[in-house]
Amino acid sequence: NIKATIVPFQQGTPEWMQHRARSLNASDLAAAMGISPYLSRADLIKRIATGIVPEVDAATQRRFDKGHEVEAAARPLAQEIIGEELYASVFAADVDGLEPPLSASLDGHTLLNEATFEHKQSNADLVASLQRGVIPVQYHPQMEQGLMLTGATRCLFMASNGDRESAVHL
Repeated sequence: NIKATIVPFQQGTPEWMQHRARSLNASDLAAAMGISPYLSRADLIKRIATGIVPEVDAATQRRFDKGHEVEAAARPLAQEIIGEELYASVFAADVDGLEPPLSASLDGHTLLNEATFEHKQSNADLVASLQRGVIPVQYHPQMEQGLMLTGATRCLFMASNGDRESAVHL
């Protein structure tokens, strides 16, 4: 049994960034497994071992900001699909002496942690995969860690540009 707690830091704040720097985050698991198209396993290990987080350039920050914007815009549709209000939160837990602790910054979870929500900004490959009924493998570890830390039994995975017309989900 994992006893995760909600970390009281809003995503994007300096406190949240410090928390992320000391944790194995759900979004890092694909890199840890060598299946991330964005970050190599060696670069992840270097970051964790040294504590040095590469600076985010302006273009990357704009991409992150846009992703958060469309995620927030898509949350009402996700709530409609799930049938409950969703709360964006950060969960963390020490697991069997694992170092660093596990963490997941969830795009949403239901009040009783029965379901989680994971949102990605649309791109042609992702939409095509979801339309075939397949969530790309690099997103599975992130969803699974969110499920593990919350105790939820299902995750709504969605890609969109923040509007109903572009939304595709499984």
